[in-house]
Amino acid sequence: MKIRNLQFTVLAVSIFMASCRKDNTRDVIKQSGTEVKFSSTINGQIKTKAVNDAWETNDAIGVYMKTGTGLNQILANNKSYFTIGDGTFKSSSTDQTIYYPEDGSQVDFVAYYPYKQTLTSNTYPVDVTNQSSQGAIDLMYANATGLSKTSSNAQLVFSHQLSKIEITVTNGLGVASLTGLTTNISGLKTVAAFDLATGTLSAQSTPANILAKTNIGSATVAEAIVIPTTDETGIKVVFAIGSKTYTWTLPADTKFEAGKKYSYQVELRGSGVVDSGVAASLKATVNNWTDVPAGSYPLDMEDVVKNPPTVSGYMETPVITTDANMSYVFHNFPGKTNVRNYAMLYDKKYKVAYWVAYPLHASYIGSTSRTDAWAFDPSIPSGDQVDLSSSFGNGYDRGHQIPSGDRTASTDLNRTTFYYSNMTAQTSSMNQGIWNNLEQQVRTWMAKGDTLYVVTGASIKSSTDQTITYAKGSAIPKYYYKALALKKGDTYYTIGFKIANQVIPSPNTYNSFRISVSDLEKETGFTFFPKLTAETKGTIDSTIWN
Repeated sequence: MKIRNLQFTVLAVSIFMASCRKDNTRDVIKQSGTEVKFSSTINGQIKTKAVNDAWETNDAIGVYMKTGTGLNQILANNKSYFTIGDGTFKSSSTDQTIYYPEDGSQVDFVAYYPYKQTLTSNTYPVDVTNQSSQGAIDLMYANATGLSKTSSNAQLVFSHQLSKIEITVTNGLGVASLTGLTTNISGLKTVAAFDLATGTLSAQSTPANILAKTNIGSATVAEAIVIPTTDETGIKVVFAIGSKTYTWTLPADTKFEAGKKYSYQVELRGSGVVDSGVAASLKATVNNWTDVPAGSYPLDMEDVVKNPPTVSGYMETPVITTDANMSYVFHNFPGKTNVRNYAMLYDKKYKVAYWVAYPLHASYIGSTSRTDAWAFDPSIPSGDQVDLSSSFGNGYDRGHQIPSGDRTASTDLNRTTFYYSNMTAQTSSMNQGIWNNLEQQVRTWMAKGDTLYVVTGASIKSSTDQTITYAKGSAIPKYYYKALALKKGDTYYTIGFKIANQVIPSPNTYNSFRISVSDLEKETGFTFFPKLTAETKGTIDSTIWN
């Protein structure tokens, strides 16, 4: 993901003066108003020889601001932003700065890396022929949806769009040294087109050879970033040491998927005369570039919320409640019946979910735009839900408990966040302001560990106000809260937030409403993360939650 010094020097001199624009583009480049600020994470925890898992100084991205689907209504076209290495991005010059619409309307952002000054029809050209600077070909893509000037920060979560091959080479019988080793992969397509409007990639070139980047040190590793494919059975890898060559064929049914790294261990043996050397595969593994298998999640924190004393388990065990109005609803990842999406405790009398609990890590985040697919929850009788095909009105938004932005890996997955059971009557300025900022920060914290466990709740009573009011027949929450538990290795870190459902005066931010998970338990009556100790839930580590 590096952009080398010479490359960036040229970039800094020209500083991206122009870009190809469509006729329907109307740039929002105002010298006043609310400037868009970008922060980011990368869906990647695997450190590789050539492509790091963090931004570096002067890495540059291209950004579009738009409305609607695709890139049909562009408000700012291919603007260049760069980082000093901390993941926040600033415009490269004044004429590249993007401002939110002054009328407060919501917009979406599409971003990609690495930046190209000139694009044709919003198509990003991909060419992996030259592997000498892998950072310059490491295509990544991100979007952020439903933002406005009430929340100036736009959180971008970038995902790798290409695949990676990593071959660890060892010398066996008859091979004295690997000095001078070169690695050629034959028959792969090297040129493709990436549609920034849809986030889809299409290979275009005829097969060609790729000279992998070979690093010889304590371990000898040959790496190549390649275009995702459906079948590469029979593709040959030729290792050469001087005049000696060794040929190895990729395993049957090999295919390369976007964002995945394919690791092989190969031993070279024999005399090495042309075509007579032997390259034996010792081991082959496939990892998601995020270091977590796609669609999976750790299983050691299945118990996320308990409602003592009536709940004896979570997910794995039947849940029995003494209140006939309450039901526990579980939604799996669409198309992946063994992968958890989220769970909730829903009250049919008050037509509100008391809490929604879910795991959050990179396999749930992708490039899917906000679907706005408002619908009844199929797991709950429609008569027990409020029809929210239109908003609550009276200053209340249809506030998500699990945010749309936390489930963007697929269109069907995002649709599940628009079930009416997930909606509550949330004060508009609070929902679009401080609460939205907190949701974006939660996604930033996600990248700090293996999995972030989230419980979002809406309390219809408070310790000082037991009255219940309604909007469209749904109880209006008195306050909202989040309980977070970040798993990092074998250690867990927790924090809570409790924010009143009202207009929050400036200069308050979500940090003004921090609370320990233990104190949140006392306030709500729920026990969160019951497998964690009281000490862990009573401590807020400022080095993690900064």
